[in-house]
Amino acid sequence: MVGHDGEAEGTAPRDGAGDTALTMGVVALVCAFVPVIGDYVAALTGLLAVVLGVVGIRRSERGAATNFGASFAGAVLGALAILVVALMFAVTR
Repeated sequence: MVGHDGEAEGTAPRDGAGDTALTMGVVALVCAFVPVIGDYVAALTGLLAVVLGVVGIRRSERGAATNFGASFAGAVLGALAILVVALMFAVTR
């Protein structure tokens, strides 16, 4: 049987994107403060965190996922990491 949101009733929530966004956001923010190589790692993982966070937020709004908070936090941490990398780049160049 299919629910009102297009998802099958009784299926497990699809929380993978939000959980991964939170993990990537934390890694990105930590790497943002590591000199040289951390900038590249932080920029890439920060971007992934933002994209996966948005995917997780949309899934939770549709009712397919249950971790809106983790998705939102991952997206915010990823954006902060990108901001830190951009500021560090502007200051040191």
